[in-house]
Amino acid sequence: MSAVHDPRTGDVVGHLTLLTSDGVPEIANRASVALPGWSAVAVTTRCTILRELARLIAQRPADLGARFALETGKTVAQAEAELDRAAETFAWTAEAAVRATAGRTIAAGDGLHRQVLVDPVGPVLAIVASNFPAVVLARKLGPALAMGCTVVVKAPETTPSVVREIADLATKAGLPTDVLQVVHTDPVGSAALVARAEFRLITFTGSHRTGQLVAAGAVGHLAECVLELGGHAPAILLDDADLATAVPALVASKFSSAGQSCAAPSRFLVHERIHAEFVDRFSAAVPGLDHEPGGTMGPLHTEARRDEVHALVLDAVDRGATVITGGRRPCGPGWYYPATVLTDVPAQARVLHEEPFGPIAPVLRFTDEDQAVATANATPFGLGAFVFGGQARATALAERLDAGRVSINCATGADPMSPLSGRGLSGYGYEGGLEGLAAFGRLKVLQRPV
Repeated sequence: MSAVHDPRTGDVVGHLTLLTSDGVPEIANRASVALPGWSAVAVTTRCTILRELARLIAQRPADLGARFALETGKTVAQAEAELDRAAETFAWTAEAAVRATAGRTIAAGDGLHRQVLVDPVGPVLAIVASNFPAVVLARKLGPALAMGCTVVVKAPETTPSVVREIADLATKAGLPTDVLQVVHTDPVGSAALVARAEFRLITFTGSHRTGQLVAAGAVGHLAECVLELGGHAPAILLDDADLATAVPALVASKFSSAGQSCAAPSRFLVHERIHAEFVDRFSAAVPGLDHEPGGTMGPLHTEARRDEVHALVLDAVDRGATVITGGRRPCGPGWYYPATVLTDVPAQARVLHEEPFGPIAPVLRFTDEDQAVATANATPFGLGAFVFGGQARATALAERLDAGRVSINCATGADPMSPLSGRGLSGYGYEGGLEGLAAFGRLKVLQRPV
């Protein structure tokens, strides 16, 4: 059994029965047996089911957002917004999948007719992260189902309810038995799932260390992987950045879900001319904790995460960093940690090299753009980045950053239409867009004399 906690109090709010490694073969076999029937269903029918699933999520039970917030520590508004994004993702996938599965004809002029067909890759193992379980699930499950794959979802043990709820809604939408299975398991069971030869593609969102284990486990049966791993996104503010626009955008992006996002800005590189003003404005705008009057930021997801966030702050301070705001572990129940702004952070501080995955904002200064680019790229992570400044200068600088997505004068999250892929330790393979759909298909060429 595994306990589910309320991060605001630390209280146990539920229990889960975990799948043991002995039960893994049956789960994998059921996914394999269900594949021929599901892949034979017309893509238009598969997409009709996805549209209905999107509609059911959009018109969800009134208390689902509150239950989602209870397990994750998100505010109810953040939980509701994530559910809306999940619905949007399923709906977009349903509209795009027909084009992704259409195939094409090749005219070679050599007397042969060639037709390219798109087949499903096979049974898929989708390992979903706990920080954005609804959206991460939608970005994996929607394309896999649309392309004709069966899916086993290894759901997060700490935030199980929303994944189960979406799976139940998928059944109501018309998804056949065993096309989707949701399981919870421990690391031993997870390793057993990854090692099953039935799974021809493993899509994983989580830390780079676990992603490395997933990739290693898939090698034995040459399963392909789509790995969306950790990030350490730089936010560069040039000397002509509009702080009235940049500060609220970056505060919202940094501290949403208490900073527990691999795509959130985690290093702020600010030109020395505007450094002091940025620090003042940014520090004044950070959110308070949601158990305080007017606070809007919930707790960290687990006690262990809070301990690690505080350890990163203490390490930076021990090395000479200055705490502008936050930096103290609050007393009382729950796993809260305040929004923390640091300056004078030395290059050796752990927070500049390890993904903070929490509400820490180290602010550094630079004097020229080459220095900013070098600092931004001096990390093995390459998931996202942000640049604020005059449009032409900011765009030119963005093109020099080694990241899968660079936001220029904005700080919005990933949308369903755009492909996203990490570089270096941030992973490989695409999620989102037509490229994300194509990851779940395999090409077959039929050729014959004209």
